[in-house]
Amino acid sequence: MDRGYDIIPVRGHYEVYDTDGQFLFSADTRSEALEELAAA
Repeated sequence: MDRGYDIIPVRGHYEVYDTDGQFLFSADTRSEALEELAAA
């Protein structure tokens, strides 16, 4: 399953990376990260 991203919990927030491991953005919650991905 290739989602095109990984959401990783890090010290109380979430970091989003593409499948190549490049940092995309961080978010306060997982749902916020998913909303930002949907808007992109």
